[in-house]
Amino acid sequence: MIPSRFRRLLLPCVALLYVLEPGLAEAADSAPDNRVAGARVAKPRRGSSRPFGTRTRRHSRKKAHPLPSAAVITPEEEEIQPQASDPLERLNRGTFTFNHQVYRFLLKPLSRLTTFLVPEPVLDAVGNVFENLKSPVRISASLLQGKGRRAAQETGKLLVNSTVGLGGLWKASDRFERLKNVPEEDFGQTFGVWGVKPGPYLVLPVLGPRSVRDLVGMGADVCATPQTWVSAGNLNVWTTVGDNVQRNPERMQTYDDATKDALDPYIAVREAYSSYRTNAVAR
Repeated sequence: MIPSRFRRLLLPCVALLYVLEPGLAEAADSAPDNRVAGARVAKPRRGSSRPFGTRTRRHSRKKAHPLPSAAVITPEEEEIQPQASDPLERLNRGTFTFNHQVYRFLLKPLSRLTTFLVPEPVLDAVGNVFENLKSPVRISASLLQGKGRRAAQETGKLLVNSTVGLGGLWKASDRFERLKNVPEEDFGQTFGVWGVKPGPYLVLPVLGPRSVRDLVGMGADVCATPQTWVSAGNLNVWTTVGDNVQRNPERMQTYDDATKDALDPYIAVREAYSSYRTNAVAR
């Protein structure tokens, strides 16, 4: 049995991680290059050391999401850099400040504890399983966008990783050139392909940045996730918690990279998120 005082601490953390859907991921994964939003470059200090309880992760092998095109802007993408509609900026900035404190005092310590306790190969294997479970979302979104080839690639990935990859523990699909680096699709992108405008920019408590279109798309993503279909206790809750715990260390690192040297972190994240989602719809 877990002592009652620890249960009182654990339950709020579980609830927080349950709502921590891809909003934070997209805030973090939309890490802009320091050219974005007037950010400045700071030189690293010599002799700096990592805090106790952290372990440097190698990001070259696998990432939860590829860095968005806001990080490396190609000539083609320069033509579609968006201007975010932000009529609620004052309210959004207050929420952004609140979220920053949550990340600083809760999620960053949690990420350090996770990387200290859990070996990187285990984190990667768990991440592969959760990525495999989200295949129906990507397949459905691809079909609804008329991207038959991409839907076939996602189906191939699901079959290979579920069999040869032992339920997704090993990403065996990376051994096949046509199944590597397939752009991810979701229902927010589907609505964008259908011509639905992003709508106002929002910063939600803990969830982070969203457009109105992506907020509705997130609900459709949840409905298309297999865990939602299974009535087995709190399976959906615990798989969501596990997924976010696994992805949290990389999110926090990328979020730091996006905001630590920006003159205005709010603008940096807003423009990077908007650029990322616009380019995701266009690709």
